[in-house]
Amino acid sequence: MKKIKDLNLKKRIGMRTVKTSLAVTVSLYLSMFFNLNTPIFTAIAAITTMKASISESFADVRKRIFTAIFGVMLGYIFSTIPIEQIYSPLLAGLGIIIIIYSLQIFNMKSMISLSCIVFIASYTTKSGSLNYGINRVLGTFLGIVVSVVINFLISMPNIFESFIIEAKEVSENFKKLLVQFIVAEKHSMDSMEKSYAKLLKTYNTLISEQKTPGHVEQDFVSAKEIINTFEDINRRFQILKSVEYRPQVLNANKKTIENYLHLKILQPGNLEGDLNSICNFHIMEIIAQLSAVDKLIGEYDYE
Repeated sequence: MKKIKDLNLKKRIGMRTVKTSLAVTVSLYLSMFFNLNTPIFTAIAAITTMKASISESFADVRKRIFTAIFGVMLGYIFSTIPIEQIYSPLLAGLGIIIIIYSLQIFNMKSMISLSCIVFIASYTTKSGSLNYGINRVLGTFLGIVVSVVINFLISMPNIFESFIIEAKEVSENFKKLLVQFIVAEKHSMDSMEKSYAKLLKTYNTLISEQKTPGHVEQDFVSAKEIINTFEDINRRFQILKSVEYRPQVLNANKKTIENYLHLKILQPGNLEGDLNSICNFHIMEIIAQLSAVDKLIGEYDYE
C-alpha cells in the first residue's frame, strides 16, 4: 500500500478528464430528455469513446457503433431466453465467447472490451420489452455521438505540442546514452527505447490528425524531419551497441564532444584502428544530428 508521501497530490485534472465528465453528464441529460431509460449504456459509450486525440475519437466510429450495438442487442436477446436463475451466468459466459470470437473474426479486437461491457450491462438489465431493447441501442449511439462532438468542439487536443515535448525527452535520452557509450563500460538503452517508442506512437497519431475535419494546424514537415533524424540516430546507436569495446575518442573530436555533452573525458577507451575511427564517425554524426534537432525543437515554446 502506498504511503501518503508517495501520492502525487500536485497532479492536475486534465482536459480529457473534464471532457469525459462533461460527455457523461450531457449524455445522461439527453437520455433523460428523450426518456430512453438507459443511462448505463449511454454513459459507458460516452466514457469509452473519449480519446486523447480527435483522430482516435473519429477512428473506427462505425466499428465502435456496430460493436456496441452488437453487444447491446445480443445481451437483450439473451435476457429474453427463459432459463432458471442458476444457469444465467453460464448463458452470460456463452455470450462473451460469441462476442470475442465474432469480433476476432472481423478483425475488431480493439472493440472487444466495449462490446463485452455493454453485453453484460444489457444482459443483466432484465426486460422483455422490445421498446426497451431499442432504447438501449439508441442510448449507446447517443453516448458515442456526444463524446465525439464534445472532444471535437471543446479544447481540441494539440498533439503537436505533445510531440515536441516528447521529442525533447528523446533527445535528452540520446545524449545520456551517448555519454554512457563514451565514458562507461556498460550502458542501457531501455530508457531511450521507451521514450522513442512513445514518440513514434504520438507521431502516428499526429499524422492521423491530418485526416480529421477541422484539425489544429500542425507543422507536419518539422515533425517528419525530427522523426527521420531520430531514426538515423537510432540506427547509429545500434551500430555502436554492436561494438564490444569502448571507443577511444580521437583528439580531433574530443573538444567538440566534451563541449556538447558537458563532460570531461579523463580515461580513453580501449578500441583502436579502423573500427575506432568508424565509431568516432558515428559519434560525431549523432552530435551533429542532435544539434540540428535541438535547434528545430527550440523553435517551439512548449514545456
